[in-house]
Amino acid sequence: MKDRGQHVDEHSDDTPISYRVVGFDELEGAAAAHYRRQRRRRLLLFVTLPGLVLGTATVATAYGTGLIGTPAVTCEPISQPAPARDSFEVTLLNSNDTDGLGSEIARELTLRDFNIASVGNADSSVYVKGAATIYYGSEGRDNALLLQKQIPGSKTWNDARPGDSVQLILGYGFDKLVSEPDPPLPAPSEIKVNVYNTTWQEGLASQAAGDLKERDFTIGKTGNDPQMSFLEDEVAIIRFGPEGQRSAKRLAQQISGVQLQKDDRTDATVSLVLGNKYKGLKSASSVPDVKPYVRPAETIQKPCTPAKK
Repeated sequence: MKDRGQHVDEHSDDTPISYRVVGFDELEGAAAAHYRRQRRRRLLLFVTLPGLVLGTATVATAYGTGLIGTPAVTCEPISQPAPARDSFEVTLLNSNDTDGLGSEIARELTLRDFNIASVGNADSSVYVKGAATIYYGSEGRDNALLLQKQIPGSKTWNDARPGDSVQLILGYGFDKLVSEPDPPLPAPSEIKVNVYNTTWQEGLASQAAGDLKERDFTIGKTGNDPQMSFLEDEVAIIRFGPEGQRSAKRLAQQISGVQLQKDDRTDATVSLVLGNKYKGLKSASSVPDVKPYVRPAETIQKPCTPAKK
């Protein structure tokens, strides 16, 4: 009798070997448990092997194409000397709803030595959500990076414009310019002064203009006051517009008892209007001896370009 669970292998040399596979339902005890374990191993191997092969191929492909396994390429921004602030023109447009913001910022940037070519409102179709956008061409990238330092949160954009000029558009997110110490008052050689006489003393305007010229002031017009004022009890008045306020303060250092009077002129010239009590300039030793302000050298940070492998 054949043992249950074994294959039939009785045969003669000339009889073909035949097998009978024992069914699972015929197995009992330890044999059934062993059979179940074998089936689980085969099933796991059947499912896992193709996944491993596929996964290996996928990983190999990812390595080959640089998706994984490639060390991150990092580099630091490149610091280099910045161009001079007044070496390029800035067109300033305001897309913000705040009236007069463009003129205000243009004035502040001018005080910081930027060359503002024009100021206006952006077209109604232009919308800048952030603080500002600075447009530049291939020759103006460094200029844009320098101006960007003045406006926190501003962006630069290469629109392929010709030349080295840039366009600054203030956006709805604009808050203020970066804090920067006020530059000193302009030197006498940077100030243009008109000198007018309101008294009966002939030649007084020419005399005062000559004294100012000796102290390096640039003289504009001289003569009688075009406003035909009569300053009977005044020493002198300095008239100035918004652009000439700092120049007026410097000129005022030259004359005791002078008064400042703001008008609506649009340039930086100032007018010294002499009154009846004008007795001349202060002594040269009692006024500051200043030279034109030289702004310290600046740098810009140019974004780095990782080297290609």
